[in-house]
Amino acid sequence: MQAAVRVVRACSRHQWRNAQACAQRSIARAARGHGHSMRQFATTGDIPTKTQPKITKQGAAHSNHFDGDADQQYTLEWQGATPKTVLIVKKANDKQVDRALVSISRWMHSTYPQINVVVEPAVFRQMHSDLPFVRTIQPALRSEYARVVDFVITLGGDGTFLHVSSLFGDEVPPIIPFSMGTLGFLLPFNVADFPGQLQKIIEHTSTVLPRMRLMYSKCAAGGALDSAGRLNITNEACIHRGTYPHLTTISCYLNDHLLTTSVGDGIIVGTPTGSTAYSLSAGGPIVHPLVSSILVAPVCPRSLSFRPLMLPASSVIRLQVHRRSRGRATAFIDGRDCGELLQGECIEIKRSPFPLMCVNRENLAAGWAQDINQLLQFNRTFSYPHDVPFGDPPTDGDHDPDEES
Repeated sequence: MQAAVRVVRACSRHQWRNAQACAQRSIARAARGHGHSMRQFATTGDIPTKTQPKITKQGAAHSNHFDGDADQQYTLEWQGATPKTVLIVKKANDKQVDRALVSISRWMHSTYPQINVVVEPAVFRQMHSDLPFVRTIQPALRSEYARVVDFVITLGGDGTFLHVSSLFGDEVPPIIPFSMGTLGFLLPFNVADFPGQLQKIIEHTSTVLPRMRLMYSKCAAGGALDSAGRLNITNEACIHRGTYPHLTTISCYLNDHLLTTSVGDGIIVGTPTGSTAYSLSAGGPIVHPLVSSILVAPVCPRSLSFRPLMLPASSVIRLQVHRRSRGRATAFIDGRDCGELLQGECIEIKRSPFPLMCVNRENLAAGWAQDINQLLQFNRTFSYPHDVPFGDPPTDGDHDPDEES
């Protein structure tokens, strides 16, 4: 009887080992059939921690990381080392962007095979057959982005650029943005030039622009701040009446002092980067990205005397839905709905210590002037058509209407 039991147990162990081997072979075949290995999903163990870059203030005699001076350009280099991982973020549902992603990923893999190419999970599922070497980070392990990503490539428009900020907590790796969107005011590089630009950031020194961000916190009717729900703001925070039919009444406090109470559609608090976004449509000024400041602009105010303001970057702004407001309001951060605000509730906005470090042109002044003229059509006249700004001298073939008299 005991011998029979031993035989049965031996057969069971043999069958179990065979079943395990079959399962492993099936998993391997499935992985090969999908054009990738299973380890490309694992990130905690097999993608190394990022290389710490050296960020130096231009004109400084010593090297240091970003020291909070957002009105100064910096240089970025890797101190003789090589970045280990690049994250590529792309605009969705665009075949031209998909082709650019494939080209850049293959170029990175062939030119720098030691650098891991990481994409978001949805992009990985879409592109893994064309790019079997790329990796991804599962949504449950989103915190791994901050540990492993050395720098980020964006392919799309300004919205793609803003999306990068939501993938990280506070500190965001350097971003090199390529313009493939509708406007692309924040994107200085043409995607056709990607080999030279990427080689420069990996092997040489790049110019980095710290784009100031703000920090958003919601506070209850009693004034207590919800520190757990704080968010970094790249463009703007806005309290808006949304779909409510009545105008909303909002009290605006500057450093705990009542600045004004507005009746209208809402109020925008923005950054210099956001000065060319919603704030511009609401009549706010265009602010150079090296001017550290906080913008306050009303949205369709009932009073004609409420003009946009530009405040010091050290200011603390509090927007409170007035207790007697007829309508409620909704808080929006960079276009995202962050919830309803009832009468008496408020949001607090102040400067964030974590700017977005963006790889930029070496001549920022010339590039910024070119962008506002070409992309925003800055100060174009309606009196007669022309193709160049007024600052450019006319050529012999140009028609000057002032000479007619």
